[in-house]
Amino acid sequence: MLSNKVMIKLESLLTSVGDMALKRRARWIITQLQAKSGEKIVDLGCGNGYYLYLLDNVPIKNLSVVGIDSDANALQAVNGYVHNRNINLIKTDLERIPYPDNNFDKAIMSEVIEHVENPDKVLAEIRRVLKPDGTLLLTTPNINYPFFWDPVNWFLQRVFHTHIKSGFWAGIWNQHLRLYTKDQISELIIENGFIIDQLDSLTQWCLPFNHYLVNFIARLFYGGNLPPKLARTVSKFESARQPLLIKLIYWLINTYDSLNNIWTESNGVSLVIKAHKHKEI
Repeated sequence: MLSNKVMIKLESLLTSVGDMALKRRARWIITQLQAKSGEKIVDLGCGNGYYLYLLDNVPIKNLSVVGIDSDANALQAVNGYVHNRNINLIKTDLERIPYPDNNFDKAIMSEVIEHVENPDKVLAEIRRVLKPDGTLLLTTPNINYPFFWDPVNWFLQRVFHTHIKSGFWAGIWNQHLRLYTKDQISELIIENGFIIDQLDSLTQWCLPFNHYLVNFIARLFYGGNLPPKLARTVSKFESARQPLLIKLIYWLINTYDSLNNIWTESNGVSLVIKAHKHKEI
């Protein structure tokens, strides 16, 4: 179990996250990771480094952490948020991880598997670099997401068996090659040499058109179209003091999100999997 000190710091870091699904994924990943002093951890497809940022700021000493991504711009952005010398960044394809066999204690792969061309090859490579009994924490969008998250594609999928593939209205499908059911992602993980310890769905309750709201704010933020002071108050990498209006918006988001602590449904936004390397394969 993580110490109270770590959990208090984690919750403090998560207060500036307006994306309910990301907030729940991040809390799940850090708590299930159970990082310990001296461990070697890799974040595969780390993007702009949010999980690296969390690991950099929670009070766990002597972690050796690697962030891997094929996008040089994303890795460059990480340097603005992460300043720990024990966090290294590597630009490479996930099919060719430049580390020896049995190297890492734990691996994070969040919202990545749905993007890759060859998920079997990527998972085989992850298994190779994990130590015996090494832990994999993987998250991916659920094809059975709740209606309010993306009503447009929810309707198109069920009535016309199609979806919008790109652009703003692509919603949950944007830039994704596929989405998974629980059975599909479970089968993929097991076939590639892992034993599943936990498989759940997160964020069943969400604000109407939630994905589009998050996407709209993200486009403004990353496009540099928000005033600097406002950008700081909505950045997941900042703990800036929030004006009253922003506080009220976050209160509304968090109040609605609290329904996920009361009523649990089967169709959450995110599928989350904790697995460990099968030593006998």
